[in-house]
Amino acid sequence: MAIARWSIGILLGILLWLGLGSYVEAQGEARIDSRLNRLESELGRLRSQVRQIESQLSIPNRPAPSLPTITPPVAEPSLDEQFDNLATLAIELKQQVRQLETRVTQLERATS
Repeated sequence: MAIARWSIGILLGILLWLGLGSYVEAQGEARIDSRLNRLESELGRLRSQVRQIESQLSIPNRPAPSLPTITPPVAEPSLDEQFDNLATLAIELKQQVRQLETRVTQLERATS
């Protein structure tokens, strides 16, 4: 009786192992198929881009694409100009702080 139980258990174990093995193998194949499909579509897209570039290059008398122009570096402002800019920024900042203080005061009065 014990041998029959062991043999049934072993047989069930083998069947489960084979069944799960084929399930995992099927999942692996599905992943490979998915990756292959993505690669094929990427290859098609790249071929299309190559054809497009080739057609652009084969057009006679086509002007070459313009290259971006490089702007020379801007000269640094003098110390007086820098000081004036800093003073202007300080005045603007002070005005913004005053406006915020006014708004806070108004909100505090409204909630009181």
